[in-house]
Amino acid sequence: MVGIVGAGQLARMTIEAASALGIPVVLLAEEPTSAGAQITSRVLLGAPTDAGQLWALAARCDVMTFDHEHIDLEMLTTFEEAGVAVRPGVEAMRMGVDKAHMRETLRAAGLPVAQYAVLDPTDPRPLATQVQDFASVYGWPLVLKASRDGYDGKGVWPVANPAAAASVCARAEAAGIPLMVEIHVPIDFELSALVVRRASETRAWPVVETTQVNGVCRELVMPGQVTPAMATSAQALAVQIADAIGLVGVMAVELFATGDTVLVNELALRPHNSGHWTIEGSVTSQFENHVRAVLDLPLGSTEAAFPHVATVNVFGPADGSDPSGRLAGALAVEGAHVHLYGKEPRAGRKLGHVTVCGADQSDVRNRAWRAARALGTQVPTSVSGQAAVR
Repeated sequence: MVGIVGAGQLARMTIEAASALGIPVVLLAEEPTSAGAQITSRVLLGAPTDAGQLWALAARCDVMTFDHEHIDLEMLTTFEEAGVAVRPGVEAMRMGVDKAHMRETLRAAGLPVAQYAVLDPTDPRPLATQVQDFASVYGWPLVLKASRDGYDGKGVWPVANPAAAASVCARAEAAGIPLMVEIHVPIDFELSALVVRRASETRAWPVVETTQVNGVCRELVMPGQVTPAMATSAQALAVQIADAIGLVGVMAVELFATGDTVLVNELALRPHNSGHWTIEGSVTSQFENHVRAVLDLPLGSTEAAFPHVATVNVFGPADGSDPSGRLAGALAVEGAHVHLYGKEPRAGRKLGHVTVCGADQSDVRNRAWRAARALGTQVPTSVSGQAAVR
């Protein structure tokens, strides 16, 4: 049995994949109405840092895995030392939990990350002065980032000058948020390389282009603007990282394309939004391969099943209505695969996704957006401006 800490949409889709293999899953959920908890009776209620419930979960499963990074690594170390199979492994998970640690590890290995510095609260120089010292070398604008607990655009603050940096530093210090500073990378586009590994084999899916709006992924296309050479480089980089950290399970490597090079932005040590396309678009989905990997079962093929795939995230419409009430309109779009997560509808909340596969990139993208619009999702101006979305 697989135990999952967390019960969001990633846990829900992992349960669906495990069910097809006859593999039972037990969840540790904070709420009984969580997306994953809605589709299984095997649920323990508790926070991801509740040691008692974590031990109860460990007692019921063969392997413990996760659908988010909001965990206590030191607590999980005690589980690992006690012989609990924690996957992908505590040290590997540290790469996704602590962005500063991730950058330090990758830079030490000679892997491509943007120039950065970790701000030191014990340094006699104020944080704002440390930022200005960094700017004296690399110039403005810069980007300040929370080294922990930032996701979906949260914990990221572009700063154009010393005054803006000082304001962010003051707020972060008051809240106890650890900070790092990076150069402002001129991004051509963003991409994601998804990889899965168990001890004896590693496989990588085709690389996808992702589009973020306010730090949140709105759509992805495979292959999008990703050239064959860039895809090969990104896949090789993802495999190199996976092998170096001893990954067990799925990992998403989020990258910036800048000129002819790619830079690592973030790692997600779990199934990821950028891999949802694999459910219909590849031979084996990220969710099935994650289950296989954490149980040390042979991995499935990660080859694409179609030349082109587009996935659009479904967000709650402005009126707060439930997209499920508009399901018929989305299903009327030829080839649209609709996934709704059962989450309480709220304006702007991510509630599902739509995937379309086919032979023409523009066609699959337009059909995916047509289905998402039928569910009440608006097309952001920055997305519609990139290509025709009819």
